[in-house]
Amino acid sequence: MVLCFSIGLAITMVAAGVAAAIGVKHASKRFAGFGTLARRAPYASSALIILVGIYVGYHGLQSLHASGVI
Repeated sequence: MVLCFSIGLAITMVAAGVAAAIGVKHASKRFAGFGTLARRAPYASSALIILVGIYVGYHGLQSLHASGVI
């Protein structure tokens, strides 16, 4: 079962990688600013993850205060 899962996962990951590479190739041909956007995407992604972490942490602290733990 583990072997079949691993084979299926490998096929899925390779297919997703190929689809992403082809998509990037086509997008860079259509949109002139795509390269700049792609270079800045990790910064936007990290900012979003930080904001979500702050939001979840804030609500977690509120719940702890409301339950009397802190």
